[in-house]
Amino acid sequence: MIFEPVSVSKCNFAFAVFVLALTLKAHVAAVDFPEPITKCHFGDEKCLLEQAHKLLKKASTGVPEKGIPSLEPLKLDKIEMVGDNNKALKVNLVMTDVEFHNYTKATVTAIKGFSKDTSKPMKIASQNINPRITIKSKYKVDGNILVLPIKGEGEMTMVLDNVKTRFVTTLKAEERDGKHYLIVDNIKVDSQVDNVHTDMTNLFNGDKVLSESLLQVMNDNWRVLSDELTPRINGALGEKLKELLLKFFNDIPYEDYFLPE
Repeated sequence: MIFEPVSVSKCNFAFAVFVLALTLKAHVAAVDFPEPITKCHFGDEKCLLEQAHKLLKKASTGVPEKGIPSLEPLKLDKIEMVGDNNKALKVNLVMTDVEFHNYTKATVTAIKGFSKDTSKPMKIASQNINPRITIKSKYKVDGNILVLPIKGEGEMTMVLDNVKTRFVTTLKAEERDGKHYLIVDNIKVDSQVDNVHTDMTNLFNGDKVLSESLLQVMNDNWRVLSDELTPRINGALGEKLKELLLKFFNDIPYEDYFLPE
C-alpha cells in the first residue's frame, strides 16, 4: 500500500477550515437578547429598569424569534369567578376572549432579586405603574350584587385607572451542556387600582332601564366587584406571563445575561 504524502499547505488549509467550522457553529449556537435589549452589569438596577422598558416596548409588537406574539392586546382565554364570594357579591361570572389593552404601556419602577448562586431558586421582585388598562371580553353572568340581581350575556369592558402591580417571579436554573438556563416556576401577581369603570351590553336581555340602573350601582360601588375579581385576573395573568417567559428564557444561558465585571 502506497501512502501519498500530505503537504503542509494542505494540513494548514484543513486546519483553517476546521477552525472556521467551529467558529461558525459557536456563532450559530450563541443566542442573545432580542434587539434593542442589551446586557447590564450585575447589580446595575438602573440599567435593568432601562432594559425592562425596552422589553415592554418590544413586547407590544411581539418577539417572533422567541415565538412570542404581540402583547397589544395581551390575550387570555378565560377568567372565571364562580360561587358565593361574600355577603355583597354572589355571582357566577365567566369572561372569555379576554383582551388587555395598553398592558405594555406600564412604567417599571423596581426590579431586584437576580443572584449569582444558581443552586438556589431566585425570587425576582418587580413593580410597575400603568395609568390605564382596558379589559375587553365576552361575558356571561348570573347572581346578585349588593342584593340586586344581575343576569346577562354579551360584551364587557372594564377600565382600570392607575394600576400598581407587583410581580414576584420564582426562577430555577436548569443545567444543560454545562450552562444554566432559567425556568419559571411561579409568578405571583398583586395589584391595586384607583378606580374601575365597568360596562356590560345585553344585561337583562337588553332592558335599558334595568341595565343602566345596575351599572350605576356597580360603578358607584366598584370595589365590591373589583376586590373579588382582581385576584382571579392576577392569577390568569400570572399563568400567561409564565408561559411567555418560559419561551423568552429557554435558549439564553444565565451566564450570558450580564456583562463581564
